[in-house]
Amino acid sequence: MRTKSYAIAIALFLISLTYSWSQVNPIQHFDFDKIRVERQKANLERGETYVPKEVFAYVTEASGKEHNLNGKYYKSVPGVKGNAVLLDGYTAYVNIEEEFDEEADAAIRDELTEFTVESWVALGAYPKNFCSIFNHRRPLSDGSTEGYSLELDSWGRPVLKLGTYEGKMETVMSDKQLELNAWTHVAGTYSPAGGMTLYINGEQVANRKFEGTFSTINYHGDVEKLIGRSRVAARPTGTIRPEGTEKSLTYLDGILDELKLYDKSLDAKTIATAYKKESKSLSAPALPKRKFPSGPQSPGVFRAVNTTLEYYPGWDAPWAVDKHADVVVQFDETDCKFVFWRGTGYIPSWVSENGIFFNNGFNEGWNDHGSCEPMSDKKTKYSSVKIIESTPARVVVQWRYGLVDVVGNFAFEDPQTGWGDWTNETYTIYPDMSAVREDVLLSNAPNAAHEWQESMVVMEPGQRPESVLEFEALTVSNIGGDSKTYSWEHQAPPLWPPYPQNITNQIVNTKSKYKPFSSLRPQDIAGGINGGQPASMDVYAGELRRNISVFPWWNHWPVATRPTDGRFAMVADRGSHASLSHYFWNAYKTTDRSMTKIMLCGMTDQNIETVVKQNKSWSNPAAISLGDNASKAYYKPEEKAYTIALDDQVPSLAITLDASKESPVLNPAFVVENWGQRNLSSIEVNGEALNAKDGRYGFKNSLNSVDLIVWVKAESDAPITIDIAAQN
Repeated sequence: MRTKSYAIAIALFLISLTYSWSQVNPIQHFDFDKIRVERQKANLERGETYVPKEVFAYVTEASGKEHNLNGKYYKSVPGVKGNAVLLDGYTAYVNIEEEFDEEADAAIRDELTEFTVESWVALGAYPKNFCSIFNHRRPLSDGSTEGYSLELDSWGRPVLKLGTYEGKMETVMSDKQLELNAWTHVAGTYSPAGGMTLYINGEQVANRKFEGTFSTINYHGDVEKLIGRSRVAARPTGTIRPEGTEKSLTYLDGILDELKLYDKSLDAKTIATAYKKESKSLSAPALPKRKFPSGPQSPGVFRAVNTTLEYYPGWDAPWAVDKHADVVVQFDETDCKFVFWRGTGYIPSWVSENGIFFNNGFNEGWNDHGSCEPMSDKKTKYSSVKIIESTPARVVVQWRYGLVDVVGNFAFEDPQTGWGDWTNETYTIYPDMSAVREDVLLSNAPNAAHEWQESMVVMEPGQRPESVLEFEALTVSNIGGDSKTYSWEHQAPPLWPPYPQNITNQIVNTKSKYKPFSSLRPQDIAGGINGGQPASMDVYAGELRRNISVFPWWNHWPVATRPTDGRFAMVADRGSHASLSHYFWNAYKTTDRSMTKIMLCGMTDQNIETVVKQNKSWSNPAAISLGDNASKAYYKPEEKAYTIALDDQVPSLAITLDASKESPVLNPAFVVENWGQRNLSSIEVNGEALNAKDGRYGFKNSLNSVDLIVWVKAESDAPITIDIAAQN
């Protein structure tokens, strides 16, 4: 009987040991249930040059100790248990600066012989390089190998690193990556017997044993602990042009909860049990949606609007902008838009009815540091946009930008004056979603090599090129109507498309009803292209990785705030872009300090033949006559409008356009100078009065006059008359 009692006692003792092991307490535990924010007024005196700070935030360990929560945007959000901390991926992280006395517990001082680090993670995007979940590891650049870290690489794969007394940095990495926008439990353990082990959602995914002795941090004051940030700056994984990419710190873009550090190497069963227990009531992580903004659905009014477009809070927070930072052009008969948004560096985007962004690029120069272009101006320090006109008849928007590299150096900067290359692009936009881009390069060397156009689709997170482009992505034609559609499905088209000759038109075949088009004037490519290009168009044939995408695909732009000149996209976790083609054409005007080129662009739901007709109406406009009126009348292709210069105010205008198949009329516009502030009583085409949608007008004020702007919805291959009458 006594023997039986002893057996029971021993069994109970062993059970209690097992229970106590499974209930081992962490030596540090961050539940992130609460963020405390404190505000202090900076007492910065004139002459002091440090960067002041007025907002201080803290997270609390389970022990009650507070630690610094840094950054421009962080938020307490629902977590796996209670609340969690959302980090913006750009600036936010936790640092733990602790002072230890000689009597402190050896485990707390990180004199560990084994350990476990575990945390719940929900990623909004994969890190751009190695990023710590928890890091107490001395950087190799300090000259020693000490400490440990649990990190994620740029594919979202967990990595456990630790230093040894033998001067080695030991690493074990998972082949399995974390899923985006979902809660994942990650754990890393080490013991001399078991080696280094990684777990994802309670399952072992990697293990590695090594010869050597784990080396802890000997002096805590030298190396703070970090949560959610890399310790050293590095170029992003996938960098294409290192000379044009600066090193930067990597921040965790997502949510952390229940981060724990143990002075024991927890076994697989304990980790699996903890995961199962905490995962029973998981809800979707509170990560913000990341949809590129273009404004609300069109209210049925054609207009340009100053606004500030919001992307998502973590991206928006660091921007030093207020009201009216962006410009949106809305159309009244479709929900397409023309958007100048700082997230694209104000590079103007045609946005389809289902939200696909497309642009025709910008001027680009080069220097020793890389590309000089608005794509490199990550904070739009040298880029601005303003509305020149907004009337029912047309909208005019001007975009001004400097050609700078990622650190703000200009292309072709004159050392005597300090001025480098700048560009003024003026877009004259009409209600039918056609526009003329007047591109004026202001340069010390305007004839030097520059890029003037690139056909780019822009993707928001969750989209890849195949999400927004048909495989038969590009339809091209010349002014004679010869056309061909090129496909990327099986191989990229040739660099110089062999057919047709003298390409002047293209439609980019996005997966939308309305598709972007662009056109060159045939007279601007006649006789060869200045600069030596063999044709007026090439296909973007470089930097292709068909195992990733059949289209060239990068994510160093848009919405990428780090100084990066080129980075391959691997997954659709960030804003990205793909390129299809370049146009090459000759100048419309030149001076000693400038060069001007023009192109037609817009959105259409029609075929390439309609684009050819639109081009003819612009590049070879029907001759205009005014009957007995002695006023001057001429066509300005940079505005896609006829200008009529009145000598005297007249009650009406009788206009004849001598249209033909080679000079068709397609929605003509007129600028009547010196008309004055006189409303119209009627607009007639071939004797028939137009309604307010088909005959639109507005006024343009200048320092010397008030001009009338008229846009007419009319199409003809034969001569037509247009009568404009003022109200009495």
